[in-house]
Amino acid sequence: MSEYQYYEFRTIDRPLTEIQKSKISSLSSRARVTSHSASFVYNYGDFRGNPEQLMRDYFDVMLYMANWGSSRLMFRIPQSLIDVKKAGRYCISEEISKITTKEHVIFDLNFHDEELAEWTEGEGWLDELVGLREELIQGDFRMLYLAWLKAAENALGLEDVDEDILEPPVPTGLNKLSSALKSLVRFFGIDEVMLAVAAQRSEDRKQDSLQLEEWVEKLPTKEQHEFLIRLSRGEPNLSVLLNRRLHELANKVQSFKESIDSGQRTIAELIRAAEEWRDRKQKEKQRKVELARKRRLEELGGKENEIWQQVESLIEEKKSKSYDSALALLKDMRELAEYRGKLEEFKERIAEIQQTYSNRPALRDRIRHAKLI
Repeated sequence: MSEYQYYEFRTIDRPLTEIQKSKISSLSSRARVTSHSASFVYNYGDFRGNPEQLMRDYFDVMLYMANWGSSRLMFRIPQSLIDVKKAGRYCISEEISKITTKEHVIFDLNFHDEELAEWTEGEGWLDELVGLREELIQGDFRMLYLAWLKAAENALGLEDVDEDILEPPVPTGLNKLSSALKSLVRFFGIDEVMLAVAAQRSEDRKQDSLQLEEWVEKLPTKEQHEFLIRLSRGEPNLSVLLNRRLHELANKVQSFKESIDSGQRTIAELIRAAEEWRDRKQKEKQRKVELARKRRLEELGGKENEIWQQVESLIEEKKSKSYDSALALLKDMRELAEYRGKLEEFKERIAEIQQTYSNRPALRDRIRHAKLI
């Protein structure tokens, strides 16, 4: 299997300068650099740049994937836009961690899953995942919780954490994921059964019906003036900070609050619940398959004489294709006989067919290989 590595970086809050673009382009002859992105593809060799340093210096989002099962996402967010302490509760291992700089916090989701080793196309993924950064900025921690589910299960398997480690706060809305979150589940191969079990403790997300515009005039004049100055300077994400301030004035809890949970579950409890879920689903599937089988056999029973006549007609055609069709019908008849407890009667009838057509070696061979008797 040939090697494939893909790196893609995006800047969202501010475009790259010409000097920055030049520095990034110098990292590789394979670089494709624009004012808002840089990408690198490798079929041999490796990337000379340092992803963490590039995120510190230039970019807001990074995606990496390799065809041996490695996948990685990084998001850089200004510290003023996120509760770093709350977000830190989801950082359970090296697979989901945070890097704190003077002005930013960088969330690093880094997984290796050999079951995903055949993925070889990185182009297009970041378009589906880039919206996760805005969700984090809005106070939506579902992305971090989903990553925690995978990281915690991996860490327990490696005995890096105890089985009684408690889950972090369960965000609202796990039962109805955004398109970006659905892409995250696919990108990292997050266990959807674990997700379904975890979502049982997640409340529905409620739309914020507060009319924030009504509270703008209640801001002190000096504060209004400061916001206008910052707006004139093109400060990114200023609307987020303004809306949070207006929420404070309205004395309203933000819409992306954590679910009120009757008790945190341990990772072992979540895994056991997922195993029980799978077992129930498997038994339900088996029950439906058996019910469908019984219905089919009951229908066959109503056509039994007709089917035996059809078998004899097909045999009389003395054609290889007709023999195959007859054999398929005989297999159905054998299954019906087993279902009715009349297998011996069926075998006697097959013996009669063999005796009647003893001069048909091709037919006898087919009956023998099908193990009808």
